[in-house]
Amino acid sequence: MEFAGRFVAAINDLVAGARLAPLWWRVGIEQTVAKYRRTVLGPFWLASSTLATAFSLSIVFGSIFHQNLNDSFPFIMSGVVSWSITGGMLVEGSSIFLMGAGLMQVQKVPVSFHAYLHIDRMMINFAHQIVAFWAVMLLMRNFPIPHWQLLLSLPLVTLIAVLIGIPLGMISIRYRDMNYLVGFVGQALFMLTPVFWRKSQVSGKMAWIATYNPFAHLLEIVRQPLLGHPAPLNDWIASLIFLAFSAVLAVGSLTLYRRRVVFWL
Repeated sequence: MEFAGRFVAAINDLVAGARLAPLWWRVGIEQTVAKYRRTVLGPFWLASSTLATAFSLSIVFGSIFHQNLNDSFPFIMSGVVSWSITGGMLVEGSSIFLMGAGLMQVQKVPVSFHAYLHIDRMMINFAHQIVAFWAVMLLMRNFPIPHWQLLLSLPLVTLIAVLIGIPLGMISIRYRDMNYLVGFVGQALFMLTPVFWRKSQVSGKMAWIATYNPFAHLLEIVRQPLLGHPAPLNDWIASLIFLAFSAVLAVGSLTLYRRRVVFWL
């Protein structure tokens, strides 16, 4: 009976956090504005960093694989932009409760509120990066018409980021070394995920790197619609399986440790 009550409380926490959407949406905007206050480009500085990364990778790996810049740059830049939310959910998710420590200690809000706030900030930054991506594509006269699947992939990735951020955030405040370990894993995954290389360029024996990497599938359901193509069905299936896995972890973490989070800060 006690476990059932805690399970219901975990579900209610997720629902209550979602109902506070007007609050975490407003707080996310204000925090973004405060972060870039008195700058000229504001959040577009992050987009500029993405553009510089994509351009550098396009030159280096384009020359290695003998690819034309007009072909490699859209592929790599869309991959870097997509990685900002698909892979970025790991690094950002590990710090959601550390960043919300001050609020948690003075104001009682659902634990999931901080996960929603975290993904809200991520999506605001991602929106600026998409604008920069489309602007560059227009300048290159290679603008891809986004595929309608983008309307499905973005909510799916957003939900996964919220759910996976809860257990990651809990582990990171309970064991502080995890925050650094997640950053290390995130850097390794960036290289092991086809952000700037294509799956077809990997030999058969190493194909498992992309096949069993859930972030590779998440990346494709965002990148392919950005480039105007539908994402393969197997990427959608793998992403939905990862969503179910993330939901189990989130609900399980809230059921077992929701009351302890504030004491771990």
